[in-house]
Amino acid sequence: MSTPPPAPAPRALAPGLWALEGAVVPWRMGVPMPLRTVVARLGGGALWVHAPGPLMPELADWLDAQGRVAHLVAPAAPALPWLEDWQAAYPAARAWRGAEMAEAPWRREIRPLSMSGTECETVFLHRESRSVILSRLMMAVETGPLPPWARVPVWLAGIDDSDGKPPPGLPGRVGGRGAVGDLVEKVLDWGPERLILTHGRCYEADAGGELRRAMRRIMRDRLWDRALSEAKRR
Repeated sequence: MSTPPPAPAPRALAPGLWALEGAVVPWRMGVPMPLRTVVARLGGGALWVHAPGPLMPELADWLDAQGRVAHLVAPAAPALPWLEDWQAAYPAARAWRGAEMAEAPWRREIRPLSMSGTECETVFLHRESRSVILSRLMMAVETGPLPPWARVPVWLAGIDDSDGKPPPGLPGRVGGRGAVGDLVEKVLDWGPERLILTHGRCYEADAGGELRRAMRRIMRDRLWDRALSEAKRR
């Protein structure tokens, strides 16, 4: 179980969009994985909260000043030890998980896009700011703040911030490399301006280029498959 750190001030990412940073959750081998909570203000003053982290009194006061917490969005992994605290503090808020988000009332303002295999993974487009919110689909962990022993698993997984990408094995759990490629192409069609990662750094510019870089192996295989299919038809 991770322990709540001192609550940092919410960081503005765009008008009506904030990041709450500083929390950690246990990852493989107990690596303390950084967690970024994203808060978005919807029309009518409702607040949408992705990956809820520690709920401190000063954060609750700040949230009350911004609007009313109406939607709690839980990523497929990791388990968030603070979700029950949020549900207790905001009993009128609905918790959203997995494919059910395709019919969520907030989808016109924050568009969800899911893929499913043995697990479900969802990405989101905050339409007003053209910001894409990613959970496990891309991780770019800054290893400097980690304990020395925890850096090696992150480096071996290839998800340090020098070359962020999906963690090993994720495509096979969410429908395969083809499903990931389909999703990436749809996200690129959105024309994103920034990538907001749940685990690791944010990319404030060239979001499309960074996503292509992170997914280059999957997209390269996709191009080969298309070229071979086209050659067979000739």
